[in-house]
Amino acid sequence: MSKSRIKIKLSTESLITRADAEAAMNSLALAENNKRKAVALRDADVLKVQESFAGCIRECDTYIELKTLELQAWAESHPDAFAKGKKSIDFAAGTLGFRTGTPKLSLLSRAWNWKKVTDALMVHLPNFIRSVPEPDKESLLAQREELSPMFPLIGIKVEQGESFFIEPKLTDTDARQSVAN
Repeated sequence: MSKSRIKIKLSTESLITRADAEAAMNSLALAENNKRKAVALRDADVLKVQESFAGCIRECDTYIELKTLELQAWAESHPDAFAKGKKSIDFAAGTLGFRTGTPKLSLLSRAWNWKKVTDALMVHLPNFIRSVPEPDKESLLAQREELSPMFPLIGIKVEQGESFFIEPKLTDTDARQSVAN
């Protein structure tokens, strides 16, 4: 695939007629198609580079995983190698050790589920039950026609913005003129 530099002449002229707007849209579509071509070429090159290194990276990952498992097994079977009160060992080439994770709650047994936990909390520790009332925005929007007289009373309104868009027709760029200087 040949790589070519694309030069686009920038204009500060304002569009006056529909023909001017048509020409501008044509130029925009051509630029968008040229961009797609350039992105496709770049992505193809990136893919080739990634594929050329994939085997080496895969071998390294496999080796790293194997050595990690070996070192973990060694550390677990040699707790005496850790200094008193320490959870890690410094080596010349790195450090290994154990990290204490963040505390989290889990169910006591299969007999429990979070609904049962909530029910038990309501009896024994009611201060630990959350109650978060919040607006059901989706339902309010879905029923906005019927509920709209109530909206000012509850402090809301429905907004719907408008934005400008351009959708160039992305066709075969060779069939169009090239955007050039």
